Amino acid sequence: MTEALRQRQPGAVAREWARLRADFWDLAMLSWIPLLLCGLLWWIFSAGIARELPIAVIDKDNSALSRQLTRWLDASPGVQVAARVGSSEEALQLLRERSAFGYLVIPPDFQKELLAGRQATVQWLYNAQFSSHAGSLLRDVRTVSTTLSAGVEMTARAKRGVSGAQAAAQFEPVRTQLNSLYNENISYEAFLTLALMPSMLQIFIVIAVVTTIGRELRDGTVPQWLASAKGSWWRAVGAKLLFPLLAYTALALLYLLFFSVVRGWAVAGSVPGLLLGMLLLVLAYCALGLLLVAATLSLRLSLSGTAFITAPAFAFAGQAFPLMAMPPVARAWAQALPLTHYLELQTICWLGGAPWRYGVPQLLVLAGFAVGCGALGMLLLAHRANVPAAWGRT
Repeated sequence: MTEALRQRQPGAVAREWARLRADFWDLAMLSWIPLLLCGLLWWIFSAGIARELPIAVIDKDNSALSRQLTRWLDASPGVQVAARVGSSEEALQLLRERSAFGYLVIPPDFQKELLAGRQATVQWLYNAQFSSHAGSLLRDVRTVSTTLSAGVEMTARAKRGVSGAQAAAQFEPVRTQLNSLYNENISYEAFLTLALMPSMLQIFIVIAVVTTIGRELRDGTVPQWLASAKGSWWRAVGAKLLFPLLAYTALALLYLLFFSVVRGWAVAGSVPGLLLGMLLLVLAYCALGLLLVAATLSLRLSLSGTAFITAPAFAFAGQAFPLMAMPPVARAWAQALPLTHYLELQTICWLGGAPWRYGVPQLLVLAGFAVGCGALGMLLLAHRANVPAAWGRT
């Protein structure tokens, strides 16, 4: 590389900024595309709680109490009685069409049995393929049926001269008081969106880094790239990582401000710990992108590796399925992903209210990813990429 070539080149940062401004889609990947997709993701789960899920009712009694049970179900916020059918075959057809996600069978003599002080069993059948629907519906159906049962029992005991307080104590001698912590409303906005945003962010980070470095190798412009950095691989790579680092750190801050200030999910724990975790997450995935492209020296293979690592990462992060219940190999893979450790940190610091010291292990692991992958990526790139044999691969 001649001194004249170096002098003719703009600085590495100026060269990268000029390249971004000249490429509409690369600039969009650092700005409005992730913003748009994050907004879309929030909009999907913005309702927070599933409401008006359709069910069917088979009322074989057609009494005042059975009709009251049906009305109460329909009045429950999570349930909509979409159809009253005469047989299980009709109800199952609705389930197959997804016009309903469960159906309740009220037996004959439902009212007669209850008023006689005997047990009357209603049968609840639901489509367990949809676990979120099933859990929400089961909770509401159980609440309504228990409320009706308690009302009938207490009315009967009151007629026998038992006071309301005594009837309540006799009907439920051991009462369980349920208190949900950290996500009191059991909102999917807090449960899913807060976890899915970083999951989407890590995909964009690695793609941006792999693309910006991989194109230099594919197009054979490594000499010009290095010349703009005065022959320093540290300056050259630093210029490539600068804009993704700034863009995605800003996006992470915007995500934090939106959910904590606008949506009201205030950070109950350590704000500095969470901010440091966000920065380390971006750095870790920048380093991972660098390592991928340095190890493969191929834009195509690097992007394939990006898809393999980042796309299913959320499934292994322990948010949708408990990490401790996974097989050892799956747990090991989960621990090898920076996202898993960041989401653990976010869980305890954001809604969990833990002080920063509880997140130190996760912060150290994220820092280890950033330093380890970054150092190895720099070493491989500096030793392998500055030869013509490494250029021109797809």
